[in-house]
Amino acid sequence: MKPKHPLLKEYFYPEKEIGKLIRLFKKGEFKEKDNIVKGDITIPADETFPPLPDKNSSRYRELYSIGRQAIEKGQLAAAVLNGGMATRFGGVVKGIVEVFNSKSFLQLKVTGAAAVSENIKIYIMNSFSTDTKTLQHFEENNYFDLKEKIRFLNQFIAPRLTPSGDFYKNAESKESFYGPGHGDFPYAFSKSGCLDEFISEGGKYIFLSNVDNLGAKVEPAILGMHIASKKELSAEVAHKDPDDEGGAPLIVNGRLQLVEALSFPEDFDQSRVPVFNCNSYWINAESLKKKVELPWYLVKKKINDETVVQFEHICGDLTKLLDSGFIKVSRKDRFLPVKRPEDLHKNIDRLKEATAFQE
Repeated sequence: MKPKHPLLKEYFYPEKEIGKLIRLFKKGEFKEKDNIVKGDITIPADETFPPLPDKNSSRYRELYSIGRQAIEKGQLAAAVLNGGMATRFGGVVKGIVEVFNSKSFLQLKVTGAAAVSENIKIYIMNSFSTDTKTLQHFEENNYFDLKEKIRFLNQFIAPRLTPSGDFYKNAESKESFYGPGHGDFPYAFSKSGCLDEFISEGGKYIFLSNVDNLGAKVEPAILGMHIASKKELSAEVAHKDPDDEGGAPLIVNGRLQLVEALSFPEDFDQSRVPVFNCNSYWINAESLKKKVELPWYLVKKKINDETVVQFEHICGDLTKLLDSGFIKVSRKDRFLPVKRPEDLHKNIDRLKEATAFQE
């Protein structure tokens, strides 16, 4: 039986893909163990990841010039991942939460990009859970005087399942939906018409980052480094402390690629990996016209103390499919994630410092 709800049509339910996964799951042919990466795994040396040159070096100035020229030609877009389910901040859409001085995450992200250059286009990917309140936030603030530069799009939607593979319903017998991961971006960006629009206007590069990482700012030198590498995608990575957990680049069957934490083998020693994934990417727009199929993951979560099953895909897996490279950045400067309210209060001084240029 197919789920029926107006939201599924409005936010595009990828029924063919999800339907296939549901059938496999119900037959026992898609399990959590299928999330685990397979094959020969090698931990790359720290030297594998070229760092951004020192700001006082001639190489930095050269890369900065390359990036700045591309930006002034209108070739760069800043895309912000503002989807998800608005759950970690107590049901409040994180992007519209005040960080400091009445400024929200989204305000700091979009005005930060605009401060680098008026020629940068801005795209914000919402979800069915964040869409309405995000648009209201922008309307109430006159789009922070950037209305002509900002375009919104939405990630997709899918129904949650019970552990037996049936469609999950809450205590009020209502359907329960979720956004199937930020791996929606390349598909949603294309389906929304934003990709073709951007390319037709001379766009070439997309800087994609999380709404809650205010350290992930447009940096001309990093764009220049990406352009000079001639890669289709450059992923930012940062120094990893021994107790850090999360996705990281590994060499799998001879290919350097990002691997999500849920894909690590059970006995994998994360402390041996020198860097981790910042979830900030510099992507050639034309490469998103390729028909790539990101892998799906089976994820179990708790909703009202009940276990639900979700299928999700993740942007970092583009490194498995596109010609990709990595750039090592300063963790202090470019990785300031705020996942929960306590992170905001704990890191407020660093957040103010990271966005001080906007004051």
